[in-house]
Amino acid sequence: MRPAIRLPESPETRLVAAALALILGVRVAAVLASPLNLYADEAQYWRWAQDLAWGYYSKPPMIAWLIHVMTGLLGNSEWAVRLAAPFLHTAAAGALYVAGRAMFSARTGTYAALLYALMPAVTLSSTVLSTDGVLIPFWCAALYLAWRLRSGGGWATGAALGLALGAGILAKYAMLYFLIGLGLASVIDADTRRALLSPVGALALIVTGVLIAPHFAWNAANDFQTVGHTVDNANLGGELFNPEHALTFAADQLGVFGPFSFLALLAGLAGWGVRAGSHTAAVRWLLCFVLPVLVFILGQAILSRAHANWAATAYPGASLLVAAWFAERPKLILSSLAVNGLLAVFFLGMTLLPPAQTQAMGLDNALKRTRGWDLAAEQVFAEAERLGATSVLVDEREAWHGLDFYARDRALPLYSWRRYAGPKSFSEREALEGQPAERVLIASLRPGLRPRLRSDFASFEPAGQIRIPLGERGNGCPITRVFQLYIASGYAPVERTPEWESALADETEFAEPPCPAGT
Repeated sequence: MRPAIRLPESPETRLVAAALALILGVRVAAVLASPLNLYADEAQYWRWAQDLAWGYYSKPPMIAWLIHVMTGLLGNSEWAVRLAAPFLHTAAAGALYVAGRAMFSARTGTYAALLYALMPAVTLSSTVLSTDGVLIPFWCAALYLAWRLRSGGGWATGAALGLALGAGILAKYAMLYFLIGLGLASVIDADTRRALLSPVGALALIVTGVLIAPHFAWNAANDFQTVGHTVDNANLGGELFNPEHALTFAADQLGVFGPFSFLALLAGLAGWGVRAGSHTAAVRWLLCFVLPVLVFILGQAILSRAHANWAATAYPGASLLVAAWFAERPKLILSSLAVNGLLAVFFLGMTLLPPAQTQAMGLDNALKRTRGWDLAAEQVFAEAERLGATSVLVDEREAWHGLDFYARDRALPLYSWRRYAGPKSFSEREALEGQPAERVLIASLRPGLRPRLRSDFASFEPAGQIRIPLGERGNGCPITRVFQLYIASGYAPVERTPEWESALADETEFAEPPCPAGT
């Protein structure tokens, strides 16, 4: 059995600890000082956290459990919802340092930890709470533990690996890519194969299964909501060949991993500038956890679409690879760290600037989704009370989540209109019916849906507007969130037939007029 993990007081250990502590301190301060509202997904996760379960509509439960703990201790504020994020990414970077030491050298571990910690995507993810941010620490821990198991780790290593794998799956299904990586590693690497087929490897898989079994039992009892939503995200119902998306995907990854870092990764994969060394086995092993993710998400992008963050799990291993390939070329790695550091300063500064400064820099449009929900919630529910409404109905998922969090102490129920025959998002899970449907205040953001929305009510009368200023576009045009208000009654949803779809034209009433450039 291998000895317990020890991190001797080496210069590299002290450097990494100091650097990560400094980065953590800056990011915690940024979370505490941020003036931005929760964005829709954060508000959704907060709502889940009010009712602990083994699963939720579109994601496994770990993020809701974490928010439940944080807000239970610190209260229902934006910073309390987000505060775990910088600590999670710091833990991930620390795990990569340990993995780099074990696989290569202390220098490689240092570079890998800093490459990861300063990734542009990690900088942004450290100021909000996302499922990627919850997943990645378990992925990084699993990388180290799987390598340790391969190198002769004992029962404690096997149990810890099972815990990391199970917790990662409970954070996000993307952790399943890790199991694919283990499978590939076992094919090409005899030591990994022996470790996984040993009693200790069996223990890791058993612990994983025991940890995730309640979640999949919950899914089975709830019509496989989480699994079904994940499948729907693939969006494979349209045209299934879009080669131009490959270029978009590659450009996105420059922003995710960092421009120099991603180009260095591509150079290393192509063998350009990489010096042959004594760590061929470790490099080949790590490629099993990087290439499948990149290839799969690239294929998904070409077939349909892929968000930039969907390849996030490739970059812990990629950080280790770039650090190992170019450890003897420190200028390249230091250049990458410097560029990512400058991007980090810009991104953090952007979230902390007052509106007057973001307006002058033309950044308001990028921040509009995280502004104005507190003011909107106050005004919408004040209007509902004034008009004697029995409920509030919105026609936009983001509006439901924004109003839900910022009007969390409301007396009236809040509903999201079902555009289709059944619910298509968590916000639509509760149907409007009974006493709340008697006199509904509709706060509509989507003019194109209003004819169809109107067809579900016997009475549908205009009741004014609420306009929430969000800043200005670069050409001086104001950015405004406009809620068109209606008082409606006699709710009787029309059957969603093709005839219903084609009979109702898009709404033009109350649409925002175009703003000429330069005005």
